[in-house]
Amino acid sequence: MAHPADVDHGAPLGSPSRIAQAYWPVPLVRAVVAAVVALVTTFSLDHSSMLGLLVFGVFVLGAGVLGGVFGAARLGDDAASRRLFLGQAAVSGLAAIAALGFAILAPTPPAYVYLVVAWALLSGLLELVAGVLGRSRTPLARDWSTVGGLTVLLAIVFLAVPPDFTTNYSGAQGVSGTMTTSIMAVGLFGAYTAIVAAYLAIGAFTLRGERHRGAAEGGSRPTGKVTP
Repeated sequence: MAHPADVDHGAPLGSPSRIAQAYWPVPLVRAVVAAVVALVTTFSLDHSSMLGLLVFGVFVLGAGVLGGVFGAARLGDDAASRRLFLGQAAVSGLAAIAALGFAILAPTPPAYVYLVVAWALLSGLLELVAGVLGRSRTPLARDWSTVGGLTVLLAIVFLAVPPDFTTNYSGAQGVSGTMTTSIMAVGLFGAYTAIVAAYLAIGAFTLRGERHRGAAEGGSRPTGKVTP
């Protein structure tokens, strides 16, 4: 048995095809949840803080809690990444509870904006750290870094949204309306989920393709037997 001091923590955790075979359903699940939230946000005429809190709660439950626990269970020997994704699942669970509480008690634009900021910073940083630490050890690291970076960027963008913004506007052909904080924030979150859904779906099918390539290569390897 190797001494702990002799273990190379930067060593690869397995062949790309083996990792892909185990992990590819995880980004697909996260992508489906993100796509559903993006569609609901896009086609809903109600961009109130109430809607924002509800769809945010659904997203963090599905993509955060379910995705984090499901992903951690499929990471095999990667104990460091498992801990980070279980931490992300815990953060998302708390955010989901807070979203439900705010939706019932105080569905206000500041509550929505600051809740999303807090979740995005913590969750995004955890996934970004997983990607940085795993960049020399697993082919999953690039996707983790990208999604983590996008989530941190969401927090930064939300911080730039005034919590009490309201302005009237008028456009061509007599079209007029009111732009508010909740409309801006819900629209931005919908755009974020659409981007994440597309990226994770591409990542999932890329990993699935890697799994099939690995299986084909394994099946075509010589057995070492000589045919007379």
